[in-house]
Amino acid sequence: MELEKILKNEPAYRRKQIYAAWFDEKIKKYNDITTLPKNLKDELKNIPWLVVKPNLWQESKSDETVKVLLELKDGNVIESVLMGRINKKEGRGQESRYTICASTQVGCAMGCVFCATGQMGFKRNLTPREIIDQYRFWQNYLIEKKLGKIDNMVLMGQGEPLLNYNNVKEALNMLLTYTELGPRQITLSTVGVKTGMEKILTDNEFPGVRFALSLHSAIDETRSKMIPSHSPDFLKWLPTWAKNFHKKFPGRSHFIGLEYTLVANKNDDNKHLRALIKLASNLGKVRINLIPCNPANPELLATEKNILEEWQKKLMESGFTCTIRRSQGQDIAAACGQLANKNN
Repeated sequence: MELEKILKNEPAYRRKQIYAAWFDEKIKKYNDITTLPKNLKDELKNIPWLVVKPNLWQESKSDETVKVLLELKDGNVIESVLMGRINKKEGRGQESRYTICASTQVGCAMGCVFCATGQMGFKRNLTPREIIDQYRFWQNYLIEKKLGKIDNMVLMGQGEPLLNYNNVKEALNMLLTYTELGPRQITLSTVGVKTGMEKILTDNEFPGVRFALSLHSAIDETRSKMIPSHSPDFLKWLPTWAKNFHKKFPGRSHFIGLEYTLVANKNDDNKHLRALIKLASNLGKVRINLIPCNPANPELLATEKNILEEWQKKLMESGFTCTIRRSQGQDIAAACGQLANKNN
């Protein structure tokens, strides 16, 4: 019997007791939840504590990145990534901080040419439980390895989060309620689904997590070649949406993240840089993240390092906060755009 059927006739507080227990590191099964009556524990004894099961592990030899192929109940698989990064703190030595990159769909329908997941096609949406259990899986891993806790979570894995709007919203609200993560520690990344972006502005139940737009070009012709789902009026529509976004989320930490993957001879010349500066200047508070293209498509080449650095310099001179993403896990195909559910 499914969990939802068992809980259907239970009082609402029972559901909250179970949700809280999912994130309690001392509890490993339903029978350990002391607040539940014995008859309910008996009904829950055959319900899996985690709905994701590790199928294949890969550990990077070059950095603190681990990728796992997770099997779902119906036999489908997704990839999820744990990225560690050493932070040096004055007077406190150094410590590792951990970010998980979670998937929201099995496959992806967007077809972005530089993304391995986009070449897989779409199979189905993940349930809220399948999204949050990626967090629970990695938290258990960190506890068992005595490494620490999850510091950040990014919905930048497989799938387009805003095409799984309701399930993503439910998962985010649950994570914010029952974990130590705050809105500033979770980032949702989208290639720009207008209906979902508009809904965020009017949906009072959608949490104010950080927002990142996979832009990749501020020129319609180029962006439509890189992102087949790009709509011709998107770049004209975006400034108005951004203005309304900042009205709804006026806090200092609520900027719009612009993700820009630079591909050699495609979107990395001065014309594209000028277009990015012009568009970003009309979007209010933004932070620009330049991403080296990873080898997901053999026909696309990464922009040279000196061009990346020149772009960063010119963008910062134009008044923007701009970073170059440090790609992690390239040797195990765990970096941005490389997740493809490969079994080896």
